[in-house]
Amino acid sequence: MDEGHIDKPVSVCLPITAMEGMEEARDALSVLLCSPDVHSLLIRGPSGTGKSVAARSISRLSDMGVIEIPQNITREQLFGSIDIETAMRTGRRVVSESVLGRADGKILVADNANLLPEDILQSIVNAVSDGMVMAEVDGISVNSALDAKLICTMDPNEGELSDHILDRFDMCVITSTEEDTVRRKNVVRTNLAYESDPDGFIKSMSESENELKERIESATPETVDVTDSLMSTIAEVCSNMYVEGHRGDMSVLNVSCALSSLNGKDFVGQDELKEAVSLCLQHRRREPPDEEDSPPPEQSPEQEESDDEQSPEVEGSDAHSTEGEGQNADGDDGDGDGESHDGGQGEKVFAIGESFDVRDFVPPEDRFNKNRRSGKRDLSRSTDSSGRMIGNRIPVGMTKDIALCATIRAAAPYQTIREHKGLAIALRKEDLREKVRIRKKGTRLLFVVDGSGSVGAHDRMVSVKGAILSMLDDAYRRRDEVGLVVFRGDRAETVLPMTRSVLTAYKCLQDVPTGGRTPLIEGLKQGYSILSHEADMGYEPVMVILTDGRGNSNSEGRKPTKEEFDHMAETLRDSGIRMIVIDTEAGYVRFGKATELSNAIGAQYMRLEELNAEHLSESIRTAMKLFE
Repeated sequence: MDEGHIDKPVSVCLPITAMEGMEEARDALSVLLCSPDVHSLLIRGPSGTGKSVAARSISRLSDMGVIEIPQNITREQLFGSIDIETAMRTGRRVVSESVLGRADGKILVADNANLLPEDILQSIVNAVSDGMVMAEVDGISVNSALDAKLICTMDPNEGELSDHILDRFDMCVITSTEEDTVRRKNVVRTNLAYESDPDGFIKSMSESENELKERIESATPETVDVTDSLMSTIAEVCSNMYVEGHRGDMSVLNVSCALSSLNGKDFVGQDELKEAVSLCLQHRRREPPDEEDSPPPEQSPEQEESDDEQSPEVEGSDAHSTEGEGQNADGDDGDGDGESHDGGQGEKVFAIGESFDVRDFVPPEDRFNKNRRSGKRDLSRSTDSSGRMIGNRIPVGMTKDIALCATIRAAAPYQTIREHKGLAIALRKEDLREKVRIRKKGTRLLFVVDGSGSVGAHDRMVSVKGAILSMLDDAYRRRDEVGLVVFRGDRAETVLPMTRSVLTAYKCLQDVPTGGRTPLIEGLKQGYSILSHEADMGYEPVMVILTDGRGNSNSEGRKPTKEEFDHMAETLRDSGIRMIVIDTEAGYVRFGKATELSNAIGAQYMRLEELNAEHLSESIRTAMKLFE
């Protein structure tokens, strides 16, 4: 096989009809083959749930050639490049053969598509969806028709896809580990039978497989009746699921017609429509927009402060102050201990709530920004010869990282008119190209947690701790370093210095007490102090602030002035630290202080409940926008 040619012969693989629990995948593959209007399928699920086997089983159902796309495919392989041999012989700039150029009339299969470079995957998905290959190759425009099918697999635990790419997939099948013991036993039995005698097993499944082939070949989706009632129902369903754009509507229509034809119907029945909605919308659905909260009742500053004081554990302490923060501060001073609100019965240690799978909560910075240390969450453009090559460019000044192939391609068209002086290829300075590389950079996450009485009220801290534990687990999977700062009373404390140990973080989290006032500004100062130099050390600093935003104290035991807060906010905005404010406020009536905080410091805003991936659709858009 020549370099860049990814065609693979149809190998012996498990028939889709033999796979336990893959009925939806079987129907999706059948639709993909029988409908000219359905082009792409995404199969997502945990490792070991049969995604790749199901994807490759399509080769047994169709005579279309299969092209497997490797993880290390380059743009030159995908779109082609200057044909060096032709250019050197004739001086003409001709584009060489490419993967997409040979994909017309075939099936593209990409395993672990979420690990492909995003620009590569987007180019593939767009080309298949649009039916057209359009690219600029070494100064030559490539435009050609493409009629191909695309099947991608992905494990969401290894990273999500962007909403734009998800929307381009006509269908999505979600696989999972079988929980039923009988079905699990059947999976094992099937695999043992196949491994012991592949040919004999495939022969035993030939009847069911041939029946499926016949259904696919005889299906005529274009003959299925499309009524106004059907289109109205689809539009209503998409609207109720808050599907953005109209690709979802068209996909449901096309898939429901194909399913009906596969079932021998000339109309779309309820069962077919229901299955089409599942296949086409589960990766497109969105959460409903936030409803406008009722305006909160007017509150005096004293009432706001007393809310913090009147958690179930500290009710009554200084709650009846009528002259604002001055009396509270004096009261603390009078005790000779600025922590009177944190001690005794006012302090409580809450249990850690149930953990959950979290959505990606860190906002992506400019992906190609600075030279950073190795890590899993982000990619950065490398300024030396380390990292993976993603392209080439004309160098500025001297270069030590020459892209040899690109340099030769640039020089090839001029070989017929240059003096070679005994050289096989005559190169000039203007031919030189240097490699563009990217590499992973490390992220340091600092959780700055509000441990005041207001967060402890109604046992809200249980949920907060559960969310922190979930984010710690997510950070561990991404190999991020994490730290923990807790602010309460009149100070902020670094409970956990930067570490990769989730166990250490868990133990520290268990012992975090709650109660007292809210020295928000002290927490921000402490977070800034820890993270302000991380960028200089080659890391990406991220501050995750969990609070209701109702700061009413500082290290001096008084409420900080507006000028003090504005100065701190400006410092954070200019720090280069990526920040996320997670609002811990609960209840229907919200005061919106956390929103004000996020706006002031230039942070991304999220509600605590929005972290739970189980409460969101699989395709919910990442909350983080490019940090500008």
